[in-house]
Amino acid sequence: MVSVTYTCPYCDAVVEIDRDPYLRDKSVTKDPKGDREYASTTGDYESADGIEFVCIGSADADDGCGRTFYLNYVKYDEGREVDEGPSLEDTPRFDFNP
Repeated sequence: MVSVTYTCPYCDAVVEIDRDPYLRDKSVTKDPKGDREYASTTGDYESADGIEFVCIGSADADDGCGRTFYLNYVKYDEGREVDEGPSLEDTPRFDFNP
């Protein structure tokens, strides 16, 4: 097991989970992707398509926003990585606020 951290896409708080190192991360998104099956952080997340996090922040800081976000693992079909289209990171962002 290794300890892995992820940043909440809403508030930038850091969450941590212990898991096997063989799992390959694809992306962290605000919304679930397609037909993926997500597990909770206390569930069987190693056999799911990703993890559903609730942002509680780190154990030593009370900085979480309480919103849900998703870790997506790389998916394969017949040994090839499945292209699921653009992710949140690929979309243009327009912020016109000063």
